[in-house]
Amino acid sequence: MTLGTAPARTAFDSPSLALGSSLTMDRGEFRTELTVKSLGQQLQATDSVEKKKQALNRFRYRIENRIISLKANEQQATQAFSNGTISKSEYVRTLASIDAEVADIRKLITEMRTRANSVPRFEMQTEAHTLRGKLVSLEGPVRNRITAAIRGEEPPIRVYVGTGTNGIVLSTIVNGKYVREIVRHDRRNPAASGDSTLGSARKDIINQYRWAFENRKSTATNALYGTNNIYRMQMTHTHGKLVVYYDGGTESVFREMQHKRLNGETPLPTGPSVSNTSENVTLTVNRTFAGGPLRVKLTNATGAPVQGDVTVAGDPVGRTNSDGVLWTLGPAEPSRVSATYDFTTVNVTAAPVESS
Repeated sequence: MTLGTAPARTAFDSPSLALGSSLTMDRGEFRTELTVKSLGQQLQATDSVEKKKQALNRFRYRIENRIISLKANEQQATQAFSNGTISKSEYVRTLASIDAEVADIRKLITEMRTRANSVPRFEMQTEAHTLRGKLVSLEGPVRNRITAAIRGEEPPIRVYVGTGTNGIVLSTIVNGKYVREIVRHDRRNPAASGDSTLGSARKDIINQYRWAFENRKSTATNALYGTNNIYRMQMTHTHGKLVVYYDGGTESVFREMQHKRLNGETPLPTGPSVSNTSENVTLTVNRTFAGGPLRVKLTNATGAPVQGDVTVAGDPVGRTNSDGVLWTLGPAEPSRVSATYDFTTVNVTAAPVESS
């Protein structure tokens, strides 16, 4: 899935430990603990079932308001990044901050549902599912990994980000896997009515992701999102895993997450290659779409792999491994890819291919 139109802005960033952002996230966790404690005290302070219900409903309304604020914050930050008002690093940190708050909100939702179960003849399962459905567009595996890097829980990573009027796309490479997430806000309309069912949504998703389904190892489909009219389908396949969210009103996939293996027995196929040789050192680059998995291979005169430092558009992106290979993220425009081995530097120009 793509953004549908050319991105308003693209960038690469390498988020790492940021004490200010990390402390803000820690304070958010502490506030969440206090909020949960306060709810418990309110419920224990009364024997009235009606007052307990009222306290839980007020708690739900506060959660809903926080989600509304988060969506507004993301929209404002995305617009500011797209028009150049804020830097790429500030935007990525904002997405991480939102991701961390989503995790806090999930804890609140769990507490709400658990405590509601202790009230006679009362439950908030549908309300909990509905609230979780409203968080779908605000979280994802790339955002989660960015958050971990900013908190110092994981090492820094290189991230691609693209934004436009229709949505946001993020990608990275971590632990030998290419991970990409995209959200299309133009395909999500909670107010839209439709005749979708779990079966029809599954059929439509399969038609859009035919290769993944035909090469599937397992599939799972559910609609555990309350009144949001959202369907989720997950497919594990020979190259990795696909997770999509389908809007039953617009009858469109509005959220997609891809996990693809870059090595092993069934790795992701490589794209078209471009090569150059200088002083018996050969650099081969398999091109990809903007933010896609770019394969770099470095060999000597005999074809044996060698280890060298690699840059893309002048930015250091890593070093080839013992197999002479480095996977990194593909540039958004024609860019010079350079590799240096034993004081010899080889250059090629890699242009992005069309994204599907």
